[in-house]
Amino acid sequence: MIFRFTSTKSRLFQFSQVLISHIRISLFFFIIAIVFQSEKLSSQTINIDSLQLDDEIFSSGKYLINRQYGLHSLDSSSEQIDTVFVAVHGFGSRGFEWVYALRKMTASNNKTYFYRWDWSQCPNQASSTLYKQLRELIISNPQIKHIKLFGHSYGGNVVTGISNKPNLGSIEIHSIAGALMPIDRHRKQCPNFNGFENYELLYPHFQWRTVKDQDGAFRNMPFDPQIVNIDGSTVVNLPPVFENGQRLGHNWSLKWVFDKYFEK
Repeated sequence: MIFRFTSTKSRLFQFSQVLISHIRISLFFFIIAIVFQSEKLSSQTINIDSLQLDDEIFSSGKYLINRQYGLHSLDSSSEQIDTVFVAVHGFGSRGFEWVYALRKMTASNNKTYFYRWDWSQCPNQASSTLYKQLRELIISNPQIKHIKLFGHSYGGNVVTGISNKPNLGSIEIHSIAGALMPIDRHRKQCPNFNGFENYELLYPHFQWRTVKDQDGAFRNMPFDPQIVNIDGSTVVNLPPVFENGQRLGHNWSLKWVFDKYFEK
């Protein structure tokens, strides 16, 4: 009978080789994931033909929201740069709620941008980041004469937060179904955010308010966080339903607002 003994040194060597092999494999897949993510998010231009309604609206929303933070231009065959539209999504957005609105904006033949931002930020920080992006846009494109800025839901906080910041030229700011008073999420994560009561405005500001009981984001709250007193702000109260009787809730508010806006 032959006994074979494996030394401790040999076992350690074998273990180290297995460990190195696992590390190499893990590192390989990590690099592949990073490269894939970079390629997926690298394009700053959004193909308007990729934003489809009906059965493709949710995949269109994924295409829209799954990109890096910053301003993303929408391509259009004919566009004017003197007037620019900027769309700002809300917390946890899946993107689909913006598809119809973005198509309406680009159909107006004006340059349109979608602003992808980090919704883990508090409103003050997010507004400061957006402000810097808009200033860079204006400086690099001196032909811009007017900016139309639209923020939905938490995006309404973000756009309202820049309404007292200087050097934005001719800009109008629209909060759509925005919780402009602090809600539980704000109180827990952003204790320094006090809302926009009596906020001082430097630019035209509009509040497009949904009916609280029809709005899935607000209906169970003890108060309507959209209602805030801002001197000089124009308030537009949305109806509870569309003309066809469909409920006009949180996400569908964008369709109603942009249909009304482009009636002008």
